[in-house]
Amino acid sequence: MFAAMVASEHNLAFYLDLVRKARIHIEAGDFAAWKDEAVKKISTRL
Repeated sequence: MFAAMVASEHNLAFYLDLVRKARIHIEAGDFAAWKDEAVKKISTRL
């Protein structure tokens, strides 16, 4: 049960960080370029 709780917390932290970065790039006006790079990076890590 503890492993599931730790995995859930890790996943939430990952998505919160991803959304935080996306928001920064949306405000900066370079979201499309950042998204392409982020998708590439995340895809290779999986």
